[in-house]
Amino acid sequence: MNIFSKQSASDTVPSGLVTILKSKPYSTIRINNAAHNNVLNKDVIHQLTDAFEDVSADDDTRCIILSAEGVHFSAGPSLDEMRMMSKTDAVRWYRAGTTLCNLIENTRQPVICAIQGNCLSYGLAVALACDIRIAAENARLAFPDIRHIQLVPGWGATQRLVHMIGSQDAKYLLITGEFINVDDALNKFSIVHDVVSNDRLYPEATRIADIICTADLEPLSQLKHAINSGVDVEFGTAIKIEEHSWISSWDVPNRTDIIQDAIHNLNAS
Repeated sequence: MNIFSKQSASDTVPSGLVTILKSKPYSTIRINNAAHNNVLNKDVIHQLTDAFEDVSADDDTRCIILSAEGVHFSAGPSLDEMRMMSKTDAVRWYRAGTTLCNLIENTRQPVICAIQGNCLSYGLAVALACDIRIAAENARLAFPDIRHIQLVPGWGATQRLVHMIGSQDAKYLLITGEFINVDDALNKFSIVHDVVSNDRLYPEATRIADIICTADLEPLSQLKHAINSGVDVEFGTAIKIEEHSWISSWDVPNRTDIIQDAIHNLNAS
């Protein structure tokens, strides 16, 4: 059985494959290709990239929720589009997806990914680029690429997964292509941070966003930068990166008022 999704390369491409809902202080970016299981064809990639560039530049957005319409978060690539690609086209598509995932990982705001149904291949690669992942009870995760289309998983997925869960578990999931349910994703591999009922997925994402948004964008951005930049450097350098981020987050005009408000809130609790 083909677990990827087919979408004819000749299908008419609608303009709204990705939508943005800005609800201060967080914004939702939603994949709207549900008729084709939210495959990540070149048009979806480009529209997702544009959406993240737009929202990342918005100073009123402190957190981003990435979600998807329909039953599945994403079935991965469109095989019908992929089979029509030349090598040059395929490399261009691959690099566009890698650029998208790097953009998500490095955007100023924390990104919450809300996963339902199948989250496969490049769909899972996108989810791994997010900062927080929550899953519905019906979610299934897998990298079936090597088994089904004889391709190495891409868009940075192999490296992010190793950093996230270690090389041994990453090798198992990437080499076998085995589907995992939410229990294993949460408790065995720690790929997702929480599991909720299907109807509570987006409300839970907004609840977490509300918690995140109690902080201002600048310290959130500095914190994310310190964590991301410190991963691949030696410990002393990572501490220097943290110090720089700490100083930057301290250096705001209303620092005294912020601390005074914190004292007031503690005394009132």
